[in-house]
Amino acid sequence: MQIDQVARFILDNREVLTAFLVALIAVIKLTAWGKAQSTALDTVVGVIERMGVREVKTAVAKTQTSLSAAAKDALKDSVAKADPKKSPLSIGWRVLREIFRGI
Repeated sequence: MQIDQVARFILDNREVLTAFLVALIAVIKLTAWGKAQSTALDTVVGVIERMGVREVKTAVAKTQTSLSAAAKDALKDSVAKADPKKSPLSIGWRVLREIFRGI
């Protein structure tokens, strides 16, 4: 009896379940892509901070004003990770910031 109900539910809602599965895969892929981008940014900022390249820091500071709010936050987070004098936001605060950015 239970198997029949499950099979009927799946067949009746296959479009919704397919859309959910596709959306879930997209979120997973975008999250992986975002993590890769974040790692690349952290690496570049870390090298710049360790080398103390003044010209690059000045150019980034000038360009930063034209970036989106999310890009500014990502840059600030990367600098905080690379600079021992600064402390990055915790993962919880960063997640909350992104949730409330969309509202």
